[in-house]
Amino acid sequence: MMRERLIPLALATTALLVAASCTTDESAQPSTSADSTVATTPGDATTTEPPGTTPASTVPGPGPQGFASANLEFFGDCAALLTYMQTEASKRVTAWGLGGGGFYFGDGRVMAEGDMAATDDAAEIAPAPGAVEGQDYSGTNTQEVGVDEGDIVETDGDHVYVANTDGLRVVAVADAEVVAEPELPQGSHQLLLDGARLVVVTSSWSGSPDTIVSLFAVTDPTNPDLLRRSHLEGGVVATRSIDGVARLVITTSFDQRLPFVQPDQFGLDEDSALERNKEIIAESTVEDWLPRWFDEDAEGSFGPMSQVLPCETVAAPPDFAGLGLTWIGSIDVNGDGTPIGSAGIVSTGDTVYASTSNLYVATQNWDWRWGGPVPLDVEEGAPETAPEEDPGPPPTLIHQFRLDDGTGATYVASGQVEGRLLNQFAMSEYNGDLRVATTTDDWGGFGEQSESTVFVLRPEGEELRQISSVGGLGKDEQIYAVRFIENLAYVVTFRQIDPLYVIDLTDPTNPVEAGELKIPGYSAYLHPVGDGLLLGVGQDATERGRARGTQLSLFDVSDPTDPERIDTLTIGGWSDVEWDHKAFLFWQPDGTIVLPVSPGWGNCPRAEECPADEIKSNAGGAVVAELNGRELAVRGTIEHSSGRNSDCWNPLLRSIAIGDELVTVGMDQLEIADRLTLDERAAVRWGSPDDYGCYWWWEE
Repeated sequence: MMRERLIPLALATTALLVAASCTTDESAQPSTSADSTVATTPGDATTTEPPGTTPASTVPGPGPQGFASANLEFFGDCAALLTYMQTEASKRVTAWGLGGGGFYFGDGRVMAEGDMAATDDAAEIAPAPGAVEGQDYSGTNTQEVGVDEGDIVETDGDHVYVANTDGLRVVAVADAEVVAEPELPQGSHQLLLDGARLVVVTSSWSGSPDTIVSLFAVTDPTNPDLLRRSHLEGGVVATRSIDGVARLVITTSFDQRLPFVQPDQFGLDEDSALERNKEIIAESTVEDWLPRWFDEDAEGSFGPMSQVLPCETVAAPPDFAGLGLTWIGSIDVNGDGTPIGSAGIVSTGDTVYASTSNLYVATQNWDWRWGGPVPLDVEEGAPETAPEEDPGPPPTLIHQFRLDDGTGATYVASGQVEGRLLNQFAMSEYNGDLRVATTTDDWGGFGEQSESTVFVLRPEGEELRQISSVGGLGKDEQIYAVRFIENLAYVVTFRQIDPLYVIDLTDPTNPVEAGELKIPGYSAYLHPVGDGLLLGVGQDATERGRARGTQLSLFDVSDPTDPERIDTLTIGGWSDVEWDHKAFLFWQPDGTIVLPVSPGWGNCPRAEECPADEIKSNAGGAVVAELNGRELAVRGTIEHSSGRNSDCWNPLLRSIAIGDELVTVGMDQLEIADRLTLDERAAVRWGSPDDYGCYWWWEE
């Protein structure tokens, strides 16, 4: 008998990006100008004359020496953009092409006359009446008030929209039944609900990065009306919805757009293949280097392709950061849904943060080695020279874009910080400043040089200038959680113990480490709960740093100089909240806390009972706790049965408070229970967890 057990790892891995650097021909360099970022509609061939080049400024602060300004330099016209891409691609092409995976829409598209336009009366569709988010229902957890984040679940207080790999379901909460199942393209989905409009952003499973945007009118949730479906070239990095405009950050790679050859193809040897590939790059047009989009009609036929970004809205960092293009696409949710390309960066975007007025994209320089930038154009056979100083891992570059009225996005400024970001919570905007928390280490390890820093960046001209910083946090540790709340920053680092640092940012030009608390274990997610209290979700741990089960911690941070942990709940198991903040629910009116848990992971102290152990191993579930003043207590558990005697574990994914009820959503079902007693009222099922895959299984 063979027994095989597969368990998902919740470990963040850091890729070692080892590439060569370059010096770029001046003729291929774009021009620095914020004026060249005026958004135009797709297909607009209007170009502007290249503005004058602004001298690159050096960003002050502790960043690596010799790294040029992070400020983006905009291309004045399509010719400059084409020259830049050809020059940089030629330096890096091999006999096998550019490598790294690419994007290609393919020749198999069925071309149709025109596209799938919105209905004539689409703009007149009234917002759906009903309950008010934050008062009558919770919605799902987001970082910023007023900034919705794409998620697998959305609600209007009466209906719950659930996106699974096999489509979309609309569940009426009062009737506890699926009332609509509109079809979606195959892939993974993110939902954005704005009044009577629902946007579904699909990451296609077609084999090439293809982002599909479906716009539905949901005035009648029982009959969602597909108004438009558009395909955008590239993979989506993040989705946000602000004031009726959906913002998509997309990365498009062009590695396979060009018809590169390989050795032994057409009788070519390696040298000949390399020369032919360089010729292919030289013969390329600007259209080969810009992302495209097209519509899909109700019958599945495709309309003509259009260029989504005007050349003058594209920029590049002064130092080469890859041949991919990270760009902002905007869609007026209450309009006809036409995708508008607002701005693009010749770089790969990793982390996105958005306030109600600005969007920030964090990138890293590809051409950075442990010895620093190394030029590619040294003469063949010349001896390699070591840099005078090893700058360590690459800095993080941050680019700020103002979210204009309507669907535009305008470049504001760029800056850099030493170290790497944990996630979107490592950035926060407050009173016009951007606060950033990073860890500098040996690419995710715990070397002697590991420490964390909080920076304050302020836009001045086209530069996000470092105006201050507080460093030396968590020596030999790395950041596990960050939360900025108004003029305070809370930073958790961990190796064996959990220091919770409180950084006072009242004076952004002179931030100070106000307080520190050292306790066993760690918090991986921090959530404000009012009255000077902060919740932490993470792991209890031994004094040697060995995790032993999910733990909920309550901190009193009313005195920044003396943070105190005033209560804990040892839950047991492992919770998705550690890496997915959207899985967490805190409902202020009655102090409800919902933590999805995976049973059987970790070991609680023998003297304590683990609520997670009450959930069967083949079911998905959550522990429901409550905050009563300054105390935490377990209210009970919610369990989603697997429906059949299956070894599949069926995770509980999201929780929503609606009226007096708690709605929990899993992969194959939705349950409705009284929020205080947890008595189940109804369950809505739409399949078996076996249909959706297993987190672990056994083969006999």
